[in-house]
Amino acid sequence: MKRDIPFLAVLLFFYLLFYGIVYVIPMDELLRKGLVVNNVLIYSPLATFLVGAVYAGLYAFYYRFLLLATLMFFVTIMIFGEWILLYHAAYFICLLLGTLLGYGIFRWRKTSK
Repeated sequence: MKRDIPFLAVLLFFYLLFYGIVYVIPMDELLRKGLVVNNVLIYSPLATFLVGAVYAGLYAFYYRFLLLATLMFFVTIMIFGEWILLYHAAYFICLLLGTLLGYGIFRWRKTSK
């Protein structure tokens, strides 16, 4: 469980803390909205993909991590005040693809030794 915490912390940053930082830092309102939209559409799915790939590349495929990372999606409900199924489905697909890629790398590294 200890090895999951840094990876989940990265997801927590993109799903929750990023918005707090964007709204605290003084900036133009258009830039703020652009950062929020880019986080929803680009940064969070990319971070989710990379976290899944790196975790599975280092530690193999574990359902526990997949479940914990999926539960982290629900943190965004607190931010937006609503549940958007499309975003959660897209984030889950990114997580699953990243995890499968990482697991492939893990297996390749294991067989090449």
